[in-house]
Amino acid sequence: MASIPLPKSYLEKILRPVNRLTESCVLNIQDDSLYSVCCSADSTVILYAKAKLPLSISQSTRLNLISIKKLLSGLECLGNNGKFSLECETNYIKCQNVDHETEEQTFFKYHLVDDSIVKEAPVNINKIASLKFDTEFIISVSKIKQLMSGYAFASDLTKIYFSCSDKKVVAEINDKTLQNVDFINLVVAPEFTGEDILDSVPVSMEVFKNLAHCKSDIKVRFNSQYKVFIFQNFEEEDVELKYIISALVK
Repeated sequence: MASIPLPKSYLEKILRPVNRLTESCVLNIQDDSLYSVCCSADSTVILYAKAKLPLSISQSTRLNLISIKKLLSGLECLGNNGKFSLECETNYIKCQNVDHETEEQTFFKYHLVDDSIVKEAPVNINKIASLKFDTEFIISVSKIKQLMSGYAFASDLTKIYFSCSDKKVVAEINDKTLQNVDFINLVVAPEFTGEDILDSVPVSMEVFKNLAHCKSDIKVRFNSQYKVFIFQNFEEEDVELKYIISALVK
């Protein structure tokens, strides 16, 4: 049995955004990291969710979760007032909470599935990390909310175009392959570092449906050679969410 030292909140902060993209996932425990790599059903959004563990683990562990929602329900049932522990067995995990005041123990067992049933997203995170980015900017929480209001206005559109104008970053919810559509254009960052994004670069609006749940600003980086965006969020110092988006053709 392997005991994994981590706060319950870290596990939830990884699983909730992953569950917005997919029902199942592979959760990896390696050295001092707990992480998952997954993608949306149409593969337009890739998420790398990672938490730093307080201690390094000697044995790498792979947890195949068939129903993230079910595991989250179990974690919610444990409550937050107590000492949390996660123990790994061959085909299940045991999550337990010991109340600080009463010392009552609440726990559940969640069974894992075989590697062949849950597949990990075929993404080389190290290759993504080695990319050089030409443009960087910050989208504030208030701007994300404004973008979601814009999406409500143009809800029949699924693309958002990024470009630079007058030293600012502009986003346009539109579909330039269509005619006579209602669209919205707004400034999402008052400044940026690096090179201008000269041509409008479209990505799926799907990523902002997930970013809308973030409670801190989003750091955005863009690689012009491969037309790749990374939207990175740190809600807590040791929890990282990195959304990787490839530009659409038009």
